Amino acid sequence: MKTLKNMKLAILVPMMLLAISGCSSYGAARILSEPAGAEVVNLEDDSLLGTTPVMVHWKNDREESKLITVRFHKSGFDDKVTAFWVNMRHSSRAKAENEPQAVKVEMKKQ
Repeated sequence: MKTLKNMKLAILVPMMLLAISGCSSYGAARILSEPAGAEVVNLEDDSLLGTTPVMVHWKNDREESKLITVRFHKSGFDDKVTAFWVNMRHSSRAKAENEPQAVKVEMKKQ
C-alpha cells in the first residue's frame, strides 16, 4: 500500500510543479504577401497583426498546434483569407522567432 502511495506521489508532484511553474510554449510565423504591404487581420478576434512582411508570435499553456486564420487586405487587391497551423514547440518567444514558420500568399489585383 505504501508503495502505491509513493508511486502516486511520484506522478502527481511533477505534474503539479509543471502546472504551478506555468510552462508556456511559443510559436511564430513570418507572414509575407506578394505584393508586400498587406494588412494581416487575425479572424479569431479581428485584431491587426501587422503589415507584411510581419513576424507574429503566439503563446500557449500547452505544446500543441494552434490553427490561425487570417485575412490579407491591400487597397487595389482582392482580400485573401488563409489558415495555417502554428507549431507551439518552443520554450521561449526568442526561440520561436528564430525558427518561424513561413506563410506566404499571392494577392490578385481587382
